[in-house]
Amino acid sequence: MLIYFKATFNTKFKTGDNLTSKKRIHTIDEIRGFCVFCMVFFHCFFTYGYMFGNEFAKNLFDFFEHISFLFSATFILICGISCRLSRNNFLRGSKIIGAALCVTLVTLIVMPDMPITFGILHLLGSCVLIYSLVGRFTDKIPVIPGVAVCFLLFIVAYNMPEGRYIGFGDLRLDLPSKLYESDFLMMFGFLPEGKAYSDYFPLIPYIFPFFAGTFIGKFAKEERFPKFMYKARIKPLSVLGRNAFFVYLIHQPLAYGVFYLISLIGGVKL
Repeated sequence: MLIYFKATFNTKFKTGDNLTSKKRIHTIDEIRGFCVFCMVFFHCFFTYGYMFGNEFAKNLFDFFEHISFLFSATFILICGISCRLSRNNFLRGSKIIGAALCVTLVTLIVMPDMPITFGILHLLGSCVLIYSLVGRFTDKIPVIPGVAVCFLLFIVAYNMPEGRYIGFGDLRLDLPSKLYESDFLMMFGFLPEGKAYSDYFPLIPYIFPFFAGTFIGKFAKEERFPKFMYKARIKPLSVLGRNAFFVYLIHQPLAYGVFYLISLIGGVKL
């Protein structure tokens, strides 16, 4: 199971049971590794700041929250690229959903006030399943128009979960409040008022960078990326990117344990 999910998250870009490209695109590993690095620190700020009451960490989390979507969207886009290289996206998506449900169960027990009911794994699993059903239809759409439309839709829908509107600036449309009253609709981006989640990635708007990645993945499948992307340059980031799933699994409980020990030594109260 762990080996499978490492392939799912890491997008190895070489011939194997799940992926079909012959060359490894090391730059993708390095970009993914950088995103994982930023994600770990961002979640550490949240854990130490909001769960252990450290004001400095809380301020750092609030500061970086405004740009965190850039790293998340990039990570999601890379998952979309990998779909072009997978031989069985339905099976792949189903297994990611299985892991996501396990995460939900654990967080309901450990932190019932802020569970992960639709986090990054739920999103990626759902997107991969959706792509397994509609991917053959998107093959007819050229890469550049497809990517452009996806990014435009991401910008238009970015404020929908919390802002309750679509659009930007003066060009915005407020959405009916009734859409935000159901817990079921939260997975689509209609976040009920007063709900708190430690990891929340709704389908809208994050399905759009995922599908942008599926279009870019056409270049990966045809080995048409620039030559420099097939060379390794920053080994630590490459290693981190290749082990993204394992890092995702261990970093939050590990961070909690470390900060708990710090709280015992330094007197920081929960």
